[in-house]
Amino acid sequence: MFEDRTPENIRSEVLSAMEDRVQTREGSFAAEMAGPVAAEASMVYEAMKAMLPAFYVDEDSGGFIDLAASRYGIFRKEGTQAAASIRLTGRANMTVPAGTVFLTGDGLEFTLDAPVTLGTEGTGEGTVTAAAVGDAYNVPEGAITQMVMTLTGLEGWTSGAAAGGTDPETDRDLVGRLYDYWRKPSTSGNVYDYEKWALEVDGVGAAKILPLWNGPGTVKVLLAGPERRPVEESVVSAALSHIEQLRPIGAAVTVESAGGAPIHVSAALTLDGSVTLAEAKAKFTEKLEEYLQGLAFDSYTVLFNRIAFLLMDVSGVTDYRALTVNGGRSNVTVPADKVPVVGTVSLT
Repeated sequence: MFEDRTPENIRSEVLSAMEDRVQTREGSFAAEMAGPVAAEASMVYEAMKAMLPAFYVDEDSGGFIDLAASRYGIFRKEGTQAAASIRLTGRANMTVPAGTVFLTGDGLEFTLDAPVTLGTEGTGEGTVTAAAVGDAYNVPEGAITQMVMTLTGLEGWTSGAAAGGTDPETDRDLVGRLYDYWRKPSTSGNVYDYEKWALEVDGVGAAKILPLWNGPGTVKVLLAGPERRPVEESVVSAALSHIEQLRPIGAAVTVESAGGAPIHVSAALTLDGSVTLAEAKAKFTEKLEEYLQGLAFDSYTVLFNRIAFLLMDVSGVTDYRALTVNGGRSNVTVPADKVPVVGTVSLT
């Protein structure tokens, strides 16, 4: 908008606006004075340009998104910490103190929530919670294998699968909720109200509302995560609890995770030698996941030709053959209660 407001252009315009009787050639008093003024004026335009993201908020506006959203009571979801069960074995009747730190092989920290006293048989059970929020802490069973400091008498432990960890809300999702607030007026428990309430819950990235799904007074809410995949039961429970606090009296609300409809892709590629097959596969899988995320709750047809385009859009791929999507060569229909997710990608 202010790209032409450079010091040179402003200086030229200032000198052009002067009367003919004023000497404006290079080195003249007027020319020398116009330069600093033009430089300062250009800085004002630069400052005005920097303020545009604050007035016209989009996903690139950074911290201005939080400021704009907070005016309407919309705040960034901070994410949640994962938790896992842990079974400890060691010296009989010893106590493992709260705060004992355990680690995964990748260095992710979990701390023991409360003291665990090992019984006469030398075993006890407790819960460990992730040191930080994030989906990365949803580690599988047995993944917590180390300790920061050894504890005398503690001989071993086994951990269950960790669940409940969610990432902080992205700028894209936060500005999306702000746009929804502007574009989808919610009132008196309408569809937009239920969508808004569901999206306020950590771990929810998209929601589909089915009014009157099981007769008068019934509402079903289908959830998907920030990556537009099915959500864990803990997220479903949190969403139901939150909606129950806000819904109109008399409404019977059912909250469920959307199912995942896997999209399997197989093809033989011709490469130009600039990339390896593994690199081409990784790039295509990334593009496929982005495409499928955009379909969640908005479209229920995965286009065969679109997937073919994504293959050819991968740098280094010059041709393909024998392309199949879910074993066929036609569009794939996604059930109404599911979201498409990346299945098996087999590229040769």
